[in-house]
Amino acid sequence: MTPIVLVDKLVEFIKTVIADFKLDSNVEGVKKSPQVISGYLKEKKPKEKQVIPDFPYVIIRYLEDTDTENDGNSAKVKIFAGTYSEDEQDGWRDAMNVITRIKKALMKQRFFGAFKVEYPVKTELPEEQLYPEWLAILHLTVTIPHIVEEGGYLKDVLD
Repeated sequence: MTPIVLVDKLVEFIKTVIADFKLDSNVEGVKKSPQVISGYLKEKKPKEKQVIPDFPYVIIRYLEDTDTENDGNSAKVKIFAGTYSEDEQDGWRDAMNVITRIKKALMKQRFFGAFKVEYPVKTELPEEQLYPEWLAILHLTVTIPHIVEEGGYLKDVLD
């Protein structure tokens, strides 16, 4: 199981979780569900040249993994929810609603494929926001399948 499979499974799971959200986009008059993508957003285009609005979005980003002999293997993942609102007081609420819905779904069903979400799960609303764009972040640690050693030194030496 690779980090790519982990991210792809999260993308698949999260698409179903937020499919019914209809949020303001950065194109006037267009409401849509957040696009769910892995890694990074594509190059940002001016609003008038966007076929699909950049906002809202959910990005699943793999950060790192750690393999240990006795404690199992784990990976760190960040999930970003980006929304757009010109409401200076309450614009942040959409980003938090998206990230909270994802968090609740992952806590209800901590297994997805061969992976398991572990505690603690951290939610972050950065203090600095790029109004009218809003961002909330979910920090996850995920147990990933343990790699089983084949052969080994003694077997290789004796063969």
